[in-house]
Amino acid sequence: EEAYYFRKMNYLKLRASELLKGLDPRGGKPKLMDQIEDLINQSVDVKNLLIRCNLRLVVSIAKKHIKPTTNFFEMVSDGNMSLLRAIEKFDYTKGNKFSTYASWAIMKNFARSLPAESTQQDRYRTGQELLFQTSFDQKSNQYEQELNHSRQQEAVTQILGQLDDRERQIIEYRFGLDHSKEPL
Repeated sequence: EEAYYFRKMNYLKLRASELLKGLDPRGGKPKLMDQIEDLINQSVDVKNLLIRCNLRLVVSIAKKHIKPTTNFFEMVSDGNMSLLRAIEKFDYTKGNKFSTYASWAIMKNFARSLPAESTQQDRYRTGQELLFQTSFDQKSNQYEQELNHSRQQEAVTQILGQLDDRERQIIEYRFGLDHSKEPL
């Protein structure tokens, strides 16, 4: 069935091309121009049908090649462009299925474009980002830690004050909050 559509698309393009060659460049006949335009529109309709029938193929291949750093929708878009080129270049007379040809074309495009994208992203990395993430002021960090520790001690003291003596003693012994005794 797919061979029929490719044959039809190629035939319509051929007919339009032949009629275009016979067209006078100084002034064409409107009837002939309409006929050429109609043939081209029919060819585009067949091409659009082939595209619609193979969009799921692009999505399934993109799902297999997705990486955490890549955008899925960009991959599908790139795959669709490969599908368009594959439809234009496919030769149905060789006996191959179009889905096989298109799959290889799409995978080849992904294999070529994904490493190029990661190289491009690495090109703009300077190493300064890591330096800014790891360097910090020791004095302010120590002060913040002491402040957080004192706040936590106040919160624990307040919570322990709400418990009865037995519960408070169990918690203090279990977690070593009573510094005079060893934790259990």
